[in-house]
Amino acid sequence: MKKLLCMLLIPALCLLSASCTQFLPQGRVNEHNARLTVRFLDVGQGDSILLESGDEFVLIDAGERDYGDEVLAYIESCGADELKYMIATHPHSDHIGGLRTVLDGIDVEHFISAETDCETYTWLKVLRAVDQQKFPSVEARAGSTYSFGNASFTILAPLYDYDEDYNNASIVIKVTCGFISFLLTGDAERESEYDMLEAGENLSADVLKCGHHGSSSSSSDKLLKAVNPSFAVVSCGKGNDYGHPHRETVRKLKALGCPMLRTDEMGTVTAYTDGVTLSFSSEKQDLSAYTYTVGDPKNSPDALNYIGNKNSRVFHFSDCGGVQSMSERNKVTFENRGDAVKAGYTPCAACKP
Repeated sequence: MKKLLCMLLIPALCLLSASCTQFLPQGRVNEHNARLTVRFLDVGQGDSILLESGDEFVLIDAGERDYGDEVLAYIESCGADELKYMIATHPHSDHIGGLRTVLDGIDVEHFISAETDCETYTWLKVLRAVDQQKFPSVEARAGSTYSFGNASFTILAPLYDYDEDYNNASIVIKVTCGFISFLLTGDAERESEYDMLEAGENLSADVLKCGHHGSSSSSSDKLLKAVNPSFAVVSCGKGNDYGHPHRETVRKLKALGCPMLRTDEMGTVTAYTDGVTLSFSSEKQDLSAYTYTVGDPKNSPDALNYIGNKNSRVFHFSDCGGVQSMSERNKVTFENRGDAVKAGYTPCAACKP
């Protein structure tokens, strides 16, 4: 039985349609100039995504238990000594099995999960680790927005209590940096997709992480029309027993002209963005041809604007978390970086404008 958890009333986060784009071989973004890095880790037939922005990190799932050490080592290799947020999308072992190892090896500021009555051995071990480490636990609520570095994410689902249908109970988030956004769907299937659409959520995104490893039970026609992605990522294991990604999903994305980036073929897939341009790399294939930029010439990095704080005399990119907490009377807008510097403002150490 499905019960309404909360009503979602959030403003549109995606400012431009993914159809207003062009593909360019030059002007790539990489780890040195990215304001947001999204790593889709190769954890076999499972899911794990690491977000990085402004020296702050967010981990979403960690694959099966056998991948825990590998995921932890990868996080540390990226220079992280703590996670600002850890998100457990739903209590299936191919998503949360490795979280126990990560929880034991690194500090977590906030652990986010959806309310569930699941009592599997693997899930209870994760919850026990959160309690033992005394990490603050947050219940996922649709409409809640969290900032990290130069980016933010908003929880879009679950909207209902799906009882033991844990796939549809997956946490779905939309990650935004400037004009670029990612829709990360866990294992959400058609029922959750339709519920988000009926709630009027803005699902438009430049990159879609296909639900349930590219299964035909997810990525419905209605969802794909609403998202209108320019790229799709599928996390799945090579030669997996489920046939993921399913032919139906592959066919739909091909019809949309949307490239599919698969961890079973490419290894870990990494996306970089400065808020306007999007580039990709992978462990096993050259993805230098995949560079995407918002098509409106007005949408350059300067179009994000620079916001100064009259009290601190510090200026930020307009999408910096520091701006969100600033009162309107303390804000001053500069058309370009030079004007902010000439006015005696110093750049924010977090967003580095």
